[in-house]
Amino acid sequence: MNIKARALFSPLIALLLLCYSGLSFADTEVDTHEVYAVMAGDVWQGTRDGKPGEGSLFYRLEFADNNQVVVIKQSGGSNLTETQYWKNSPKGVVIQSQEGQFITDFDDATLSMVDGEQIRFTLNDEGFNIHKWYQFRSYAHVLLVLIGLMIINEICRRVKWSNYLFWFVLPVILIPLWSSYEISYWFKWVKLYSVVGAAALFTLIRYTKVGDMKWAKFGAAAFLAINISEAVMQDFSMGNLANILNAIGGILSIITLAGWAKIFADKSKERDMIWPAMTTFWIVAYDVWNIVFVYLNFPGSATAQMMVLVAATLPALLIKKGTWLQARAFTLAASFMYYFSCPFMYESNVVPLPRNDELMLAAGAFSFIINAVYAYVFFSKKYTHTRLMASA
Repeated sequence: MNIKARALFSPLIALLLLCYSGLSFADTEVDTHEVYAVMAGDVWQGTRDGKPGEGSLFYRLEFADNNQVVVIKQSGGSNLTETQYWKNSPKGVVIQSQEGQFITDFDDATLSMVDGEQIRFTLNDEGFNIHKWYQFRSYAHVLLVLIGLMIINEICRRVKWSNYLFWFVLPVILIPLWSSYEISYWFKWVKLYSVVGAAALFTLIRYTKVGDMKWAKFGAAAFLAINISEAVMQDFSMGNLANILNAIGGILSIITLAGWAKIFADKSKERDMIWPAMTTFWIVAYDVWNIVFVYLNFPGSATAQMMVLVAATLPALLIKKGTWLQARAFTLAASFMYYFSCPFMYESNVVPLPRNDELMLAAGAFSFIINAVYAYVFFSKKYTHTRLMASA
């Protein structure tokens, strides 16, 4: 294997090794009494799908040696931090809220040790895993997600057959694996197959005569509009001011899309799909909106999803302009396929962002403002152009 090939695939191999290490933990038998005895001082984190209006739920448990545990709960509309008490029992760890506290999620729940790295939460036939948190590994995982997705984007640009493998074959043969995990939230499944479908369409636009058809060009733009619309509906369903402001920002992103009829596959060796009218300002405003969306609704994956956005934006701005939508589809589809294949890797390596009600409102307002400014610039230019054409 030459040096260039090693440089290309070594980050992917590292990511697979991380994934394997997560799997191997599940097979390790441990002395549960010994594990419970050394939990003090450890940090454990877990995510699960919330009820309608909650988005995704993120929990962080910081155990102390005085039988206290700092419980952090974040969801679409709330940020709660409380100090509760924990103890060992024959069935596992017991965490009990005190009178007047708001985090009652662990009351009457069974927290049984799976192995040295996972605790199983069970209550009323519902459950999810809480993972032991390692700071260095979590930061390394975020970095590898960024590097791995950028490499996948370049592979799909340069190797024709890889597109058919990633976007046509794997999304079908991996269905049994994906269905075996506890991913029940409708938004994640809709998102997965909408972005995989877009990546498949972009492949046909690049390599077949489909790229000459107007419906295919419209479909490329429609993918982006639908992708934003799905998130806008999620934001509106939350009902919080921050979410509503961000949702309006998403609507402004949709109505300022322009020039889809000029989408084409260029004549370069890579046969890249180019959208000439896609401006850098629009991309930046979109990125802000999308980061805020994940930050507000899915606190357990905000940092990783930020890397997914950067993985598409950097190549489009620094490697080849006009390819942002293509890169966005490839990196987003690959990230969802990775999440569905190794959900424990995302969930055990969460790097939480600072989050409180004030920061959430500020983020929603910033998203609204930057998209409103772009909309003003866009429609001002359009109005000026229309006047010039009329007077010509």
